Amino acid sequence: MKAVFSARRSLPCMLAGAVVLAGASSFEDVAQARTQQASGDKKQVWSVATCMAMIGDDPYGARDYALDWLHHGGGRDARHCHALALLEAGDEDESARELDELAHQTAPKGDVPPPALRATLEDEAAEAWLAAGVPGKAQASADFGLLVQPHDQSLQIARARSVLAQNRADLAEQELTALIAHQPGAMPEAYVLLAEAERKMGRLDLAMQHVAHALAVAPDSAAALLERGIIRERKGDATGAQQDWQKVLDLSPDSHEADMARQDLAVMAADPDSP
Repeated sequence: MKAVFSARRSLPCMLAGAVVLAGASSFEDVAQARTQQASGDKKQVWSVATCMAMIGDDPYGARDYALDWLHHGGGRDARHCHALALLEAGDEDESARELDELAHQTAPKGDVPPPALRATLEDEAAEAWLAAGVPGKAQASADFGLLVQPHDQSLQIARARSVLAQNRADLAEQELTALIAHQPGAMPEAYVLLAEAERKMGRLDLAMQHVAHALAVAPDSAAALLERGIIRERKGDATGAQQDWQKVLDLSPDSHEADMARQDLAVMAADPDSP
């Protein structure tokens, strides 16, 4: 049995950083913004934090809020929220294009984003392109971001993910090994992706070592558990694989990783003797 897996970040993780940059927003702020929108309140006070906070449970409302804000003179912050709302609503292509455009924005079109924001925008654009199934454009977004912030770990990981999605496990393994050599305390996601690359190259023992490191740091990581299950299955440990995949379902039933775990469990159940 051949399992399919590619680690990916969830939108809530991306939004967490965006909201932190923008400042906290309470549920009361979101409720007030919706009321003002519905009533056409001309005194509405626009807030990036409020807009970002709406995306998780009401992406279409956040999209409309951002568009209304843009019609009332909103600039980069409104477009940023609009792009992330599109991503959550399932319009990955348009979201990625808007995020790329914002990152490439030059003075004649408005304020030039500072380097840290450009890096964030291109990290998000890469994630959107990956969600849209266009890894080549995801790599281009990550590469542009790395020109601005050469040592940005999130962008290095986004690039590795896009390279893996283009079936370049050798290049991903090379780049992630270099990243971890320079930053042994790299985020667990880097170790999960390195394990995936090594597994695809047949280096199962090394892959197990690196995914074990990720789980030592983040024992409830659905991505790490999913990858360890795949490695265990490849090594002939069907029971261990099933345990890991079931834990993914228990911990994160609505996630991308859970969808992959269900597929792997279904394949195993249909053909338990398949290698």
